[in-house]
Amino acid sequence: MAIYHYSVGIISRSKGRSATAAAAYRAAERIEDIRTGEIHDYRKKKGVDEKFILAPTIAPDWVYNREKLWNEVELGEWRKDSQLSREINVAIPVELSKSLQVELVREFVQEQFVDEGMIADVAFHNLSSHNPHAHIMLTMRNIEKDGFSKRKNTAWNRRELLEKQREAWADHANKALELAKVNEKIDHRTLEEQGINRIPQIHLGANVNAMMKRGIATEKGDKWKAIAEFNGQLAVLEKEIEEEEKLSPPPASPHRTIYIDTVRAVRQELGVNISYQRLDLEVYLRSDKKAEVIAESEKYQQLSERNVRSAKNYVKAIAHVASTYKSLSDKRTPNLDAWAVKMVNSQMAKLQLKDNNVSSSPERKPGRGRTL
Repeated sequence: MAIYHYSVGIISRSKGRSATAAAAYRAAERIEDIRTGEIHDYRKKKGVDEKFILAPTIAPDWVYNREKLWNEVELGEWRKDSQLSREINVAIPVELSKSLQVELVREFVQEQFVDEGMIADVAFHNLSSHNPHAHIMLTMRNIEKDGFSKRKNTAWNRRELLEKQREAWADHANKALELAKVNEKIDHRTLEEQGINRIPQIHLGANVNAMMKRGIATEKGDKWKAIAEFNGQLAVLEKEIEEEEKLSPPPASPHRTIYIDTVRAVRQELGVNISYQRLDLEVYLRSDKKAEVIAESEKYQQLSERNVRSAKNYVKAIAHVASTYKSLSDKRTPNLDAWAVKMVNSQMAKLQLKDNNVSSSPERKPGRGRTL
């Protein structure tokens, strides 16, 4: 299954790192650092399937020599805490062939980084495994005919540019999957922005993946399994809530004046057909006595007739989702109605699961214990 993984980091001397060592390791090469005299030799490293350097047309020929390139970067930085390179790590869809995987990354890097003036050193790892990925090392100064510019390009640090690049990776990957006639897509948005209330899964990496295959337990692998189990339970509960709502539409119930007035204003503004989840999110955000007002909603009254704890969890779910809903509504995000339904239901399922776990945990037997 195609997954979205796009991480950005900085290779910095303040963390005891060097660009020459990073480049040698990722490309499985021998590189001598002229500044320090150290030799970084990773020629025995396995799993490097492809590597290349892309540069703007104005760049001199020596930039395509990996050792020369990163030594020039190191020699151009004199501070002990200098930032040497920006690094991007992307997971490549396993559904694509090796040649398509390489071409996908090449086109993305050319468009998003090289055309903007950066030099990119790209290394592909484990393309035949279930964890194919690419490391992209980027220079932080513009390249000119006679070398790197004296000043770093701070425009490349802008958060908006990072978000644009993250979205562009999803677009490029989805286009490649579509052309390969693969019915999979990836999404650069967070799970919460997608209306999916799940714990984000962690990236295991090649070593942990290999150990899990051999049945070797690791802290990271155990955490991955725990997240997968928890998310699976959430999905089951969400489905149960969805089916229950289909069978039991919310009955009419009395409302207080403040709730009725706010509902009337919301429906005048957004229409009468919005879901009760979005309606109550709007009411919550527009009210002073937020929890008390939501307790007058049709949904709260319906839940309280069956289970008081579920009704209270509904108020908590509205409160939890409200701030993200406001942020998205300020951005005029489309499909907010469907988003509100998913998020409120998912948060309720999460709270219900927590209640179930607490109620089913064994009681602690009285006994002597130490005081710390």
